[in-house]
Parts: sequence; structure tokens; C-alpha cells
Amino acid sequence: MSAVAKWLAGNRIRRVVIIAGLFPLPLLGLISAATVVMAASLRGPRETILDCLAALVLLIGLGVLTGMDVKMLGLSAALSWAVWVALGSLAGRTGSLTLTVQAGVLITLVGLLVFLAAVGDPVAYWQPILEAWYADLASQGLDLQADLAQQAGMMSGALLAFTLGGSLLALMLGLSWSWSISGRTLGESFRQLQLGYVIGLLAAAAGALALAGMPLNGALLIFGVAFAYQGAAVLAWWARKMNWPRRWWWVLVIVPMLFLGVLALELALLSALGFVDNWFSLRKDDSRPAD
Repeated sequence: MSAVAKWLAGNRIRRVVIIAGLFPLPLLGLISAATVVMAASLRGPRETILDCLAALVLLIGLGVLTGMDVKMLGLSAALSWAVWVALGSLAGRTGSLTLTVQAGVLITLVGLLVFLAAVGDPVAYWQPILEAWYADLASQGLDLQADLAQQAGMMSGALLAFTLGGSLLALMLGLSWSWSISGRTLGESFRQLQLGYVIGLLAAAAGALALAGMPLNGALLIFGVAFAYQGAAVLAWWARKMNWPRRWWWVLVIVPMLFLGVLALELALLSALGFVDNWFSLRKDDSRPAD
């Protein structure tokens, strides 16, 4: 892993090509994001912003050549890279995965508020989009029945929750690259991950408001994804403590996520585990050395 990090960290042209070239691609976009995080962690925000500006020029050029929506592509890249530069720089300055993840969750919640303020009525914004999507599915022979108003009310939070999940994954991949250069591993920091009382209180307040019938526009989904990461950290801590097979026990967590029906249940269980751990620690001090 340190070899990959050094190969990317030592050459701006490589970083720019990876950041721009992989950004629009499904799954491979994760590598683009991780490269931004790694660069920001190692070199700070100034140099990484220069990388991203060069990558933005290249990306727009590629978009023009391939006939993509250049305006939307550029805006999406600029916003995404700005967040990853901020998170990577924070992690590089503080050396704390927990603080960086907490910042990522708070940024996402602020993003939800900004989006809601910008669109005014999220249901009116999302419903035509969902209607067009379901109509397209119906034209292909897949006629699904759904409460579009209910889905539209949750779409804002659902989209940002999905973005948060991918961003945290990119953050950890990028930090694993940058920290490997200095001989540090991500494992110990991940096993100690905790969202803290501020986010915990916000999640509890959101849950109480939801029970009272107040529309939250999918905010609970954002908290669910965040605490699912903490739940995974609890599992990782106990796996190390109980000497579970290091390279195989994750298969039991990841493989079920390939099935949508199981994915929702597993994320809910991990989220509940993380939320409980946030208030009543399920991880006690461990004298074993960090790996």
C-alpha cells in the first residue's frame, strides 16, 4: 500500500490524471476521492487545491470531448473535491480519524440544511424527478408502485447519506495510503472511532422529532450511515480482541451487503450498535499493542 501511496504522492501529473480521469466513473470514482484525501493529508490544502484546479480543467476537457453535461460535472467535482480537501487536510493536521469523521458528518448535515433552504419545497423538487424515473422504468417493462410523495420527502437526506457513506470510505482509503508512508496503519484509529455526544444528541433529537411526526427530509438516514460506521468499528474492535480470522471475518459483513434486502437490515443493525456504543461504551480498554 505504501508503494501505491508513494507512486501517487510523488508526481502531480499522476495525481491530476487519476483525480480527473476516474471521478466520473462508477466505483473507480472512489480512487479519485481517495487520491484527493491522500494528497491533502500529506501536502496540505494549498498544493491539493492546485491539483484539483488542474484536474478540473482536464475533467471539463474530457466532458466536452465525450458530450457530458460539463456544467453539472464541473460543479459536482468542485464541491466534492472541496469537501475531500477539507477532510484530508484536517486529518493531516490533527492525525485524528475520529475528529475528521465527526467533521464529515457535520458538513453533511449542514449541506442538507443548505439544500433545503435553496430548493424551498423538497417534495416539489424531487417528485417530478421521481415520476420521470418511474415512467422510464415502466417503459422498460418494470412497473413499480411507490408512494412518490413519501419518497420525495426523503430523497434529500437519502442522497446525502449515500454521499456521506462513500466519502467516509474514500477518506479511510486515502488516509490508509498517506499514513502507510509514515508507517502508521488505519486499523487502530478505526477501531477507536466514535461520533461523540454532540452528534449523538443531534441524532436523538432527530429521532424524537420524527416520532412526533415532524418531516426531517431523510436526516435520520444520514445519522444511520454515520453510526453504521461506528458499529463496524465496534465489530472490528471485538474481532481483534477475540482473535477472529483477520482476513476473513469481514466477508461475513460485506457479502450480505450485496443483497439490497439484507443491506438495509445490516445497516440498521450496525447503526443501532454504533448508537448504543456512543452512549454506553461497548469497547473497554485493551492492553494489546496496536497493529
